[in-house]
Amino acid sequence: MGFNLSLGKKKKIGKSIRTYVADRVKEKRSFEKQLERLEAELQNETVDQDTYERFRDVLEINFVKQREEKLERFTIF
Repeated sequence: MGFNLSLGKKKKIGKSIRTYVADRVKEKRSFEKQLERLEAELQNETVDQDTYERFRDVLEINFVKQREEKLERFTIF
């Protein structure tokens, strides 16, 4: 049992997947850079440990939220 898709539909699905993956890679890099900056601020004592943890939690929540939104947008079936 398999999917009976036309060649045009397969190309469209492939393009959607590549676009999704490329966007996720960009978002992951951005998240990592923001996390590095936040860790640097903690090391420089610009922010305290509690503030660092709150900001880190916000970054992680936003990252997960972005992933879910992108997944909904690029859902194929």
